[in-house]
Amino acid sequence: MPNHRAFKDGMKKTFGLSDIRFEYAAVDCTTKAGVADCYRQAIRNALSRGDLPDAAIVIVRDQDSDLPDSSNPYLHSKAFLLMAGVPSQEAKTSTITRNPNELQYALQNISIALYAKMRGTPWTVDHRTTADDELVIGIGTADLKESRTAQSQRYVGITTVFRSDGNYLLSQLSREASYSDYPATLRDATRDAIIDIRRRNGWESGDKVRIIFHATRPPRCIDFARLMREAVEATDSAQNIELAFLTISHDHPFALLDPCQPGKGTSSGRKGEFAPDRGLIVRTGRYSRLVCTTGVPLIKRPGLPLPRPLQVHLQRGSTFTDLSYLSEQVLKFTGLSWRSTLPSADPVTIYYSELIARLLGRMKAIPDWSPALLDTRLHSSKWFI
Repeated sequence: MPNHRAFKDGMKKTFGLSDIRFEYAAVDCTTKAGVADCYRQAIRNALSRGDLPDAAIVIVRDQDSDLPDSSNPYLHSKAFLLMAGVPSQEAKTSTITRNPNELQYALQNISIALYAKMRGTPWTVDHRTTADDELVIGIGTADLKESRTAQSQRYVGITTVFRSDGNYLLSQLSREASYSDYPATLRDATRDAIIDIRRRNGWESGDKVRIIFHATRPPRCIDFARLMREAVEATDSAQNIELAFLTISHDHPFALLDPCQPGKGTSSGRKGEFAPDRGLIVRTGRYSRLVCTTGVPLIKRPGLPLPRPLQVHLQRGSTFTDLSYLSEQVLKFTGLSWRSTLPSADPVTIYYSELIARLLGRMKAIPDWSPALLDTRLHSSKWFI
């Protein structure tokens, strides 16, 4: 869109791509088959033409986008494409038919997400570390209960791994496990991820390696620090490893106000009065900090509650204890969401784990869905963005 600032250069020039080729696959919804089956058939025909595409854009009508998971055309399309090793991006017809002033921002976000799903890195953060290598690992959980009333419940451990500058390395999914077996399963998945990164990054004997763990809700009744320490020790590494265990959450009793903040006037009123600036870090104890991740520009409209800061808590058992460094790193990782140009309220270590958990839970409703390829061909793809 040459006359619009947000998407002036297009995806090809912005990300330095070459030889982009689009192949179109029409979906025939005039048959008696359900709309999800129509999409699956169109994708099956397209994938049988030759080489697999690097990514797919699935366009859905607005009235179909809110269908239940078991018959949702985009969810069926995403699951079918993922099982073929192809990441996908959804776009509604109402999105791609907006007026140009709005469309430029929608296309900007779509292109960022697509580039990331094709293993690109849209941007990183400026980060200096005193270690030879530093990993930041997010720990999450997918609850795969069949329904709200179902008694049986299965869990999947989710491990997302980043370099300290925000480069995404991989995600690791554990096998499904019951609640009693879940901690050991999560430990083993984390161990496998660290072994993979050790081999990929070429760690040598005696290297100083720092591993920082982020979790929002560690397993209850389990010593999370001990569990992750066991995962590291099980790798038989010959490196000098420093560990930091952080719980990061919006669930806490604190609120922060800035009485000097007048907010910002809009056509429908004033927004963000008394909201602290993004980046404010407040000490609340020896091992805890509050981090403001949403300032006035990020508050969408007047009348919304003041955004809650993140609470960053350093757990016992940590051998790297510089909480100022760790809190600033958490803040920087909120700026690494590749779903748009705006930062997220949570660091991507937590945010990406939640996106994976949400999709795994929803795709449980797809009859022939299998997540096997997520740990193979799509191991380092941001398929979930």
